[in-house]
Amino acid sequence: MKNFLAIAVGLFAACAIAGPPNPTQGQGFIDDVKTAGGVNHTDVKDYIITFMRNETYPPAVKSFFEELKLESYGEDSIVWEGENTYTKIIIARLCAQDADFVKSQSQINIVEQKAEIQSYAQKAGAPWGLQRLSNAAGASGSPAGQDFTYSFEDQSLGAGVDIYVIDTGVRDTHAVFTGRASQGFTATGSSVDGDGHGTHCAGTAGGAKFGVAQGANIIAVKVLGDDGAGSSSDTIQGMDWVITNHEKRKSQPGFVGSIMSMSWGLAGQANSVDEVIAGASEAGIHVSVAAGNDGQDACGSTPAHLGGANSNVVTVGSVNIQNQVSTFSNIGKCVDIYAPGEQILSAWATGDTIINFLSGTSMACPHVTGVMAYLMAQDPSLGQNPAALKAKLLQTARQGEIGGSTGGSANLLLSNGVDGAISRRLVKNYVVPDRSGSPAVRAAAAMAGNVVIDERFQLHSRDSQLRF
Repeated sequence: MKNFLAIAVGLFAACAIAGPPNPTQGQGFIDDVKTAGGVNHTDVKDYIITFMRNETYPPAVKSFFEELKLESYGEDSIVWEGENTYTKIIIARLCAQDADFVKSQSQINIVEQKAEIQSYAQKAGAPWGLQRLSNAAGASGSPAGQDFTYSFEDQSLGAGVDIYVIDTGVRDTHAVFTGRASQGFTATGSSVDGDGHGTHCAGTAGGAKFGVAQGANIIAVKVLGDDGAGSSSDTIQGMDWVITNHEKRKSQPGFVGSIMSMSWGLAGQANSVDEVIAGASEAGIHVSVAAGNDGQDACGSTPAHLGGANSNVVTVGSVNIQNQVSTFSNIGKCVDIYAPGEQILSAWATGDTIINFLSGTSMACPHVTGVMAYLMAQDPSLGQNPAALKAKLLQTARQGEIGGSTGGSANLLLSNGVDGAISRRLVKNYVVPDRSGSPAVRAAAAMAGNVVIDERFQLHSRDSQLRF
């Protein structure tokens, strides 16, 4: 175990600009222009920094940076410091040269600029997914107009499991959550889901009537803004909070386990995000992620590329009601399993009884999250063993039933292990159109979104547009 302060004292990095060789103070450095906190304006950016695991850390990481004598380091350079005990992370505002110098230190694992992330969704259809995952015969016909049956053996439906929806937030007052949803963390200053994506995902994972694990706890972790976008640094802060909260929950009565459900991704890979997810898995947290909506190899982006063999992370692709791989779904060896992802009906954020249709691997991911919670509650020995739960999930899946190109991934379709013989809850007539007026008037009203769902829920929209 290395000493945290075993550094090359006296060395420092220079945030230089163009100028004469060997500049003297004030000539080759932009050191005479200060921020309010004293940081030099040398094109500083936010860098995510993770330390090697199993290091011995001092009470404050600031001492580490002070010893390095970095040119761009000042009082407000440490933007954020993580609290979890599995992966030591900070976000620091540094210039590129200083960031490179920090990366050269033996205690440092990763140094990278924060990256932009985007939620995976596109608008469309209806809630056939519950029957698909609980019936060997699947679902057929129009996903917008069928009567569907959700079958299950364990009536606890995920009770005791904490599902952390790391997304745009969750409208925790929505009727489908029946008091089981709560606010956990926000990186944006507001917990309001101004986008709707997070509420929809949460409803599929654990909402009553529309969700899989209807007894699980839903905890909102807002890291994306109202435009569905965010940064890797905000996402890391949210995951750090989840790991810390999971550690507190482990000793509480009735607790079974935790799942991080993440329906978003980057255009490329971010090692810092990967490192924190690895720390979460080490802490015993299960991780379900969307494969992405580019119709490409899922191995090209974070966090989808973490799926596949030799990983505890579950990466989820999308299929339609005919069990065909969705045209938008990413595929390839990093995809572990496929789940319903087209025309999915779930909760919406504009009101406590509003629901909406969405499509995307974002919608497939929470189906898997819900089944993971269901399996954990059914067998609590899986609760904090991500490797064992993933193995169980894949063993329970239906094999060889998916059509279309999987790009080399396993041909596995999500299942809760029930083949429709045990009907515990009937989900009937989701879409109930207004019966007044002529057929033409009723059709126009339906297209305008004036549709009542089961007499308690109102449909937000039938519009279809690609989100990412």
